[in-house]
Amino acid sequence: MPRYRSEVDQFLEHFVAQAQDIGQVVSPFHRKVLYAAAFEPLARAAYGTSGTHRERIVKLIRDVAKWPESERVSLPQLKLRLLGAKRHRYTLYRATSKRLAEWENGGKVLLSSSPTTTEVLAEAKPEEHIHVRDAQYVQLFYTYRNNLIHEFREPGYGTDWSGKSIHPFYGSYIDGSWELVFPVGFVGALYEQTFLGLREHLLANMSTVTVRDGVWWFSGHAA
Repeated sequence: MPRYRSEVDQFLEHFVAQAQDIGQVVSPFHRKVLYAAAFEPLARAAYGTSGTHRERIVKLIRDVAKWPESERVSLPQLKLRLLGAKRHRYTLYRATSKRLAEWENGGKVLLSSSPTTTEVLAEAKPEEHIHVRDAQYVQLFYTYRNNLIHEFREPGYGTDWSGKSIHPFYGSYIDGSWELVFPVGFVGALYEQTFLGLREHLLANMSTVTVRDGVWWFSGHAA
């Protein structure tokens, strides 16, 4: 509803200002931690308390930020998950291994090189669907975010040595393993894209929102 535009803009101004302040932090790691924490209030603003914490953050990144690679599937993670589930004798594991073998060691591999969920599910048995979902990048980013906040560390050993990358990528190591890297430039850009997308989301869903005493209530829950 048009009458809420000024309230939405005022609400989001806070996050715009915070993005500017976070950008002044010297340590890339500490900037990532602050960005990671800031996704929480944005998810609460978008969805209130409906669904689980994971579901809210995943929907925020996928549907509000509209991250293009969010539902592509990580081949290294899928292979590990299938191996752990003892699915290594089946078609999906063989197809995943074949795709992964085509990656060239020694350079960066962008996430756009990864298959879509639809492509992978076409080769999966129903009992393997859960492993495909868990290997989606939006799910991996949620886990990455939680590591930053709750363990105060980054999982894995991948590093953006240049400090200038703005896209997630894989780096290969001598032992042949692939490490997924979420550069600080990407995390910051994703955060900014989230609060920009949130304006559109809130204005489109104002019929589910009431404002009482300066508090926004989404479907009966305070935000």
